[in-house]
Amino acid sequence: RTPGLRCTFVRTALVSFRPDKMAAFTVSMSALVGAPVKARAVVARKAVQQRGARLIVRAEGEEAKADSFAGLKPTKAADFKSMSNDELNAQIVEAKKMLFELRMKQSTRKEYKGHHFGILKTKIAQIRTVKREREVTEGVNKRDSRKIKREERAANIYL
Repeated sequence: RTPGLRCTFVRTALVSFRPDKMAAFTVSMSALVGAPVKARAVVARKAVQQRGARLIVRAEGEEAKADSFAGLKPTKAADFKSMSNDELNAQIVEAKKMLFELRMKQSTRKEYKGHHFGILKTKIAQIRTVKREREVTEGVNKRDSRKIKREERAANIYL
C-alpha cells in the first residue's frame, strides 16, 4: 500500500483520469455499467502508481446534492431552554432523521464524518434533558413521564 493514498470505493465505475491534476480523479457511475474486471484492475493500478492521488467514487448527481451536515456544530443544553416543547420535538425529529441519514451513508460506504454521530446523539440527549427538567418543575413523576413519552411515540415514529 502506498503511503498517502486514500481510496474510497462506493461502487465500481470507470475513472475520468486527470493526469494534470495529481490531487484527485473522479469516477462516474454511468460510465462503468458492465465494465470488465480488467478495466477496474487497471484503474486501481494507476491509482497506486500515482503518489498522493485520491480516488473518489460517486454516483451521478451526488456532487450537486447539498450536504445537510455541513453546518453541524456541537450544542449546549442552554441553547434549547428558550424553545417551546413543540419546537423541541421538531428538533428531536430533525436530529433523528439526520442520524438515520448518517447511518445510511456509513452502511453504503459513502463519505461521512464519524464525529457527527456524537454531535447528534449529544444534541438529542440535551433536548430530552431539557424536556425532563421542565416536567420535574411541573411535578410530573417518572411513571407519568414515561406514559407521556409512549403517547408521543405513538403519534410520531421519529420520537
